[in-house]
Amino acid sequence: MTVRTRRQFAETVRQEPVDLGLACLLIAAEAEAGLDPARELAQLDALAAQTGRLADATARDPDSAGGAGGAAAGTAEGPAAGQTLAGLDVRTAAEILRQSLGVRGGFHGDPADYDSLSSSLLSSVLRRRRGLPIMLSVVWVEVARRLGIPAYPVGLPGHVIVGIGSPGRNVLVDPFCGGRLITVHEAAERVRSTGAPFTRAYLAPMGPVDLLMRVLGNIRVWAARTEATTTRLWAVELSLLLPHHPVHLRRERGELRVRLGDFLGGAEDLTAFADAVGPLEPAAAAAAREAAHAARARLN
Repeated sequence: MTVRTRRQFAETVRQEPVDLGLACLLIAAEAEAGLDPARELAQLDALAAQTGRLADATARDPDSAGGAGGAAAGTAEGPAAGQTLAGLDVRTAAEILRQSLGVRGGFHGDPADYDSLSSSLLSSVLRRRRGLPIMLSVVWVEVARRLGIPAYPVGLPGHVIVGIGSPGRNVLVDPFCGGRLITVHEAAERVRSTGAPFTRAYLAPMGPVDLLMRVLGNIRVWAARTEATTTRLWAVELSLLLPHHPVHLRRERGELRVRLGDFLGGAEDLTAFADAVGPLEPAAAAAAREAAHAARARLN
């Protein structure tokens, strides 16, 4: 990623609302040399146009979309070209998205893809039509947004899903399963399967910065497991550009920079981490200062 592209990422994640599609594509640009985020965004536009045409056809012939039925709330003719689908009933909207993205588009998850970096890169997900739950959820949310359909990610532990509608009146869908409608009971069972007690707070909308941190966290975990140090470093560096981030990322970047031979830069990060946590975590701060001293010694 160029300095210009990183600057664009930093600006994008501080805008309101955050353009999740663009932010995720800027992350992908770190891994895919020559990636043009604008060109990739056009794929999301095309998917939205496809979904709008399906809604229009369904309004004229309810059987044409596999029984989505009643697509047009407001006019008998359905949404004309260029109009939004904001007036759709939430179940109808969810079914049209499922038919367009899950059935016709072929977007779904594959457990085997959890060990692939490409499953965390939106550009690759748009090409392959497969990815992690969080990336497939971004596709659903971004297509819905383009059509005026209210939708938001829901960050269940280990598995992101999508709410169609508003938090008080919605349906839940699982893009990893092609957009299958799921009940609150099923969502609760997924939470409990992780050992956590379920509360309604788990169904609240996931903020865009938290989602991007989770995307980058997945990349960091993959990179740590596969010893892809350079990939792990850029994932940490992008995380540090987010408006809020855990202080331990500064230590992680310092350790990675030292590992890659940037002893002075790594020592600076380790010292900054020690300064930040010193009053609350004296042992961690002392260890970081010792590591910084060792890194500087390697310059001699």
